[in-house]
Amino acid sequence: MSELISSTHHTNVRWRLLTGVSAMTLLAAVPQAAMARDDHPTVWIEVGSQLERLTDGEESFAPPFVTTLLENPFTPPAKVQRPPRYSFGQEARLSFAPEGTDWVFSAAVRYARANHGGNSHEEIPQASAHSLISIPVNEKYITSLVSPSAKRFATTAALTHSTSLMLDFQAGKDVGLGVFGSHGTSTLSAGVRFAQFTSRSKVRIDSDPNATFNYKYLTTFAGNPANIKIPRQDWDLYAGKMNVTRSFHGVGPSLSWDDSAMMFGGADTSSVSLDWGLNAALLFGRQKMQAHHTTTAHHGSQRHGSGPLPTLYPTNVHSTARSRSIIVPNIGGFAGFSLRFPNAKVSAGYRVDAFFGAMDGGIDTRKTYDRDFYGPFATISIGL
Repeated sequence: MSELISSTHHTNVRWRLLTGVSAMTLLAAVPQAAMARDDHPTVWIEVGSQLERLTDGEESFAPPFVTTLLENPFTPPAKVQRPPRYSFGQEARLSFAPEGTDWVFSAAVRYARANHGGNSHEEIPQASAHSLISIPVNEKYITSLVSPSAKRFATTAALTHSTSLMLDFQAGKDVGLGVFGSHGTSTLSAGVRFAQFTSRSKVRIDSDPNATFNYKYLTTFAGNPANIKIPRQDWDLYAGKMNVTRSFHGVGPSLSWDDSAMMFGGADTSSVSLDWGLNAALLFGRQKMQAHHTTTAHHGSQRHGSGPLPTLYPTNVHSTARSRSIIVPNIGGFAGFSLRFPNAKVSAGYRVDAFFGAMDGGIDTRKTYDRDFYGPFATISIGL
């Protein structure tokens, strides 16, 4: 936990420094002409939101007793432990296009979080057992029902919380490829991308998959023939729990290509445009993982007319921590539409961002998983 707090603190410090440097750079680059009145804004402020489908794989907690649990018609614990499928977040961008040039300087941030909690409790009732004592020489015949003192059950509770943060600082140029004439733009940009992903999970599994009645049979009693059937109930109580924290943070060079083509309307009034783009980055960073899990088991047996006789199995405790420097390739793209005005723009579309091998999703051994985001987004831009 202290490591997460430290990581968050460092991220906040980096964000403040990067924001301050970016703001000073943008202000220093503003010529006096940008302060003058012009027909086209030189500064754009954009805000928006996104709802993204996540590919956030990780290994499920499966202590040894889960194999026995799955032999019964119980919900698999892995199904309850699945990571969040969707994240909701916000984004913002500040762009500056110096008057009289084809250059665009921008700083952007995207932040999203996701939560998922699962809880499953299932029981299989046990039928009562028959007890029989028959001793013919004594003309003794007794039968009765013995109610079960345990039942088969399985309970799984899991909670996962994840966050993502991306910062982009870029300088781009409208290369004017000429495909769309004066009503289209094509901007190539280069810069730096910073990304940080975190995930925290808690899991607890409790189960008695083996509760059953067994019988002891006697054919003699005090030297006399007899028919005696004594029920005995046996059970196994298992419990396993795990806390795990995973993270990745990295920074590296980025490239992007943004294109826009006017579909109809006028540049000086209002128009609708088709927008699309591609982006790529190579992130150099560190991948971390910490986990602690325990497994316990009790065996109990109850003979007819006697109390429980529990036996404790040894408790298995395991902790692991890994940290590795890695390189994460990142590619993405988007497509959408924009309603444009001289000093404003409303956009909506679909975006994909994939980070290959970003997370260590293993538990006892390292297993890398991609962290992918894809889904709709919407933004509003104001020109100054």
